[in-house]
Amino acid sequence: MSAPTSAQWLRAAAARIATGSEILARDRTRRLVAWVRSVWRRTMGWLGEASGIAWAVRLAVLLAAAWVLRKIGVALAVAVARRLETSPWLLWPVLALWLIAAWRAGNPKRGPAPAAAAAEEPAGEGPAAGMTVDEIRTLLITVFRLDPQVHVAVLAERLTESTSRPWSAADVRAAVEAAGGRVKRGVRMPGRSPSTGVRRASLSDPSPAPPPGPVGPVVVAGQQPTTGPATATPTGPPTPTEAGAGKRFTIIDDPANPYRHTVINH
Repeated sequence: MSAPTSAQWLRAAAARIATGSEILARDRTRRLVAWVRSVWRRTMGWLGEASGIAWAVRLAVLLAAAWVLRKIGVALAVAVARRLETSPWLLWPVLALWLIAAWRAGNPKRGPAPAAAAAEEPAGEGPAAGMTVDEIRTLLITVFRLDPQVHVAVLAERLTESTSRPWSAADVRAAVEAAGGRVKRGVRMPGRSPSTGVRRASLSDPSPAPPPGPVGPVVVAGQQPTTGPATATPTGPPTPTEAGAGKRFTIIDDPANPYRHTVINH
């Protein structure tokens, strides 16, 4: 087999770098989205654990933190842009590092990246890891008891007691979403202030088990089951002429059909 020419090698290298760049971009985007979702879920869980004045205070803290982070992010972006404008040579090391990473990621002999392979599999975090949707629904319906609506914090306590595993508000939200339910604000419970919770009506019942199949042969209404070959029997009792004065006969009932008889002449 002849060695590839320079043009062929350059085309193969360009294709490998393009493939690796696509893999890297997809992997970085997936990680960023997963991180944003995790932060959002934890933030909403922390906010949903409170109610009344405590909820308003936590909301104010979150808004203040978002304002500060926005200011810091804008300042960093402006500083980096000015630095790159005055020192454009800094882009060359970044480009070299990216090309090396893309070359390694685009190697056809390597399998999918561990992060990409893990992202393709269902999330295995939290106490509900490994449970099916029907199992999660059954568990939630069980801990609901007779309450039509329950706060997220109360659900977390009941789930912790039922499963002997710690459940947080974020875990409850994830389980409710996986079961097709909805988390709402302003849910009321007796003796408690309105807070974030779940209504039982938003959770659909688990899938019913399939009905068992027929054990024996199906019998149409109005017909008698047959257990063996049919035997020819007289259509009615014998007449006096047929029986005769000195003849004897025996009537035997058919055990398979109470309406059928067998007449034997002696």
